[in-house]
Amino acid sequence: MDQPVHFLCRLVFVFILLDLIMSGFSNTLIHQLRSPVLIFPYVDPTFWIMHLLHIPGFISSHPVIAWSLDIALFASCMGIIMYPGKKLLVGIFLLLYFVYYIIFNSFGAHHTHSLIPVLVAPVPFLFSKRSFLFCWEGLRYFLLFSYSAAFFWKLFRLSWLYKEQGVLVMKENLTPYLYFNPHSFLSEIYFYFLDHPGFTQFFLISGFVLEGTFIIGFFTKKYDRYLFIISLLLPFGFWFFADAVFVEQLILSLTLLPLSVYSFNKKPVSIK
Repeated sequence: MDQPVHFLCRLVFVFILLDLIMSGFSNTLIHQLRSPVLIFPYVDPTFWIMHLLHIPGFISSHPVIAWSLDIALFASCMGIIMYPGKKLLVGIFLLLYFVYYIIFNSFGAHHTHSLIPVLVAPVPFLFSKRSFLFCWEGLRYFLLFSYSAAFFWKLFRLSWLYKEQGVLVMKENLTPYLYFNPHSFLSEIYFYFLDHPGFTQFFLISGFVLEGTFIIGFFTKKYDRYLFIISLLLPFGFWFFADAVFVEQLILSLTLLPLSVYSFNKKPVSIK
């Protein structure tokens, strides 16, 4: 079992490393926050405890400490890629990323859901054998829940019945891009969809239905390969139609594939 798990561990943390690099280019690493003064702990007791202890403010206001935490975050991630069996490194990364998660959400003035997959995906690699399988299976159900909950939220709000909903979503989220980039190739595509609300509504309803298909996963794994493909398409749709980047969600898509996929032999993975 070690072979597929170690390969899977490397795959997960390569993805996380690329996401951290993307955060660097987006100027959202801790040392790039430049001592922010506004905080948004919201009503989350974990955030309040961290801020009552002055941990986020202390780290982000001292450049050396901020740089050190960012470097340690990258170093621990790369260390796990090189040594995927080192659970201590996984624990260190989780602790560092938890602090980063609190700081990012606090000073970003919005509790970003997209970072949660990076926070939970490494957890199964803290365990061995059967415990790992239970935790990895738990992540699969977490993925199913996230998409199913999004489906039911739209279902009970009845927003999908409003024929202009698709256009309104695009206008609300893409207006800044269209204003500053009115002549780009992507803007021309957006304007086409805005001029043809029927197409826009069709894709909104399609995404709504595809989210609902994840309910099937609670009852059988028979269609997991199809849910895997859908889970790759939905984040692209979120980005295109709503300018919402959920690329981190793709990490959890790996849970829809059997562990044998990550093995270099054809023998089924055993937990004995």
